[in-house]
Amino acid sequence: MINENENNFEKYEVVKRYFARIFNVLSKEIRQELLELDLTKEELKEVKRELGFLTENDQKKYIKEFIANKKAV
Repeated sequence: MINENENNFEKYEVVKRYFARIFNVLSKEIRQELLELDLTKEELKEVKRELGFLTENDQKKYIKEFIANKKAV
């Protein structure tokens, strides 16, 4: 079904529901903290990708650890 037309897989409702469940939206607070980290576009993209799979509490922990590690380096 999806393999028949790989370019249009996002049209399928099951795909939309799957991605809606596994990705979390980054809160305004988290986005602001990310902007203040002075990351390259590639680093920012990578961090956002990691945060997207975490709960909001885990996102906050991740950011705190990331900041601590960045300061240590």
